[in-house]
Amino acid sequence: MEKTTIANEKTNPFFVRLRRIPGEHWYLDELDSNHMNIESRIKVPETILATDFLVDQIVFFHKLVWYHFVNGELTGWLPRRNIRKNFLRINVTAIKQETQADEANAYAAVQMLLDSDEVQFNKDNLKLIISRWHGNSGNLVDLNHLVVSKTNTIKDLNGAHLRQIYKQLSRRRPIIMRVGGLNNLKSSLIVLTGYNKKLYFYNDPWTGRLESVSRMYLKKYWQKGHLQAISY
Repeated sequence: MEKTTIANEKTNPFFVRLRRIPGEHWYLDELDSNHMNIESRIKVPETILATDFLVDQIVFFHKLVWYHFVNGELTGWLPRRNIRKNFLRINVTAIKQETQADEANAYAAVQMLLDSDEVQFNKDNLKLIISRWHGNSGNLVDLNHLVVSKTNTIKDLNGAHLRQIYKQLSRRRPIIMRVGGLNNLKSSLIVLTGYNKKLYFYNDPWTGRLESVSRMYLKKYWQKGHLQAISY
């Protein structure tokens, strides 16, 4: 298996869904040369066909790309060719902000971004950095020192096109975005985590929940947030 891994970079866990295809969906419980025949294929239960599959590993094996998935108690390997291309959601746990203050909103959003990369940080120090940032500028790109120090990189998406937002999410990188008018708030931060054919998924610090919004309305809210967005 040492030579079958696609890349050494860490793969953020993400959710996928199965394509609508003729016949039965199947998976393999192990990737081994002895398990590549028809008899080794296992039928995906119909009860979970339309559910989300959590992917935590990607490998290249027998000229195919394979996703290792978890769905409840079921685990195995799915061929990527049977996965929908227009659905992806990064596994980022939603966090509800502690108060209604703008600083609490920013802290929750940044915490989700860092959690997605499994970054360790001191909460009191992070709150202090967020407080200073909020008092000095409040522009997302000015969080570059913090993000780079924790993730070794930053992606400035200020003023970007939604195509670039889509591309960054496709790389399994969540995005902090400033929006205006969402939840009847003049300004707030959300964390984009994925998309499907019609919607974008995001974690909302105000509700502490995974939410969704249409492409049209996301663009509208983002424009009112002065097109500010960052990722890593």
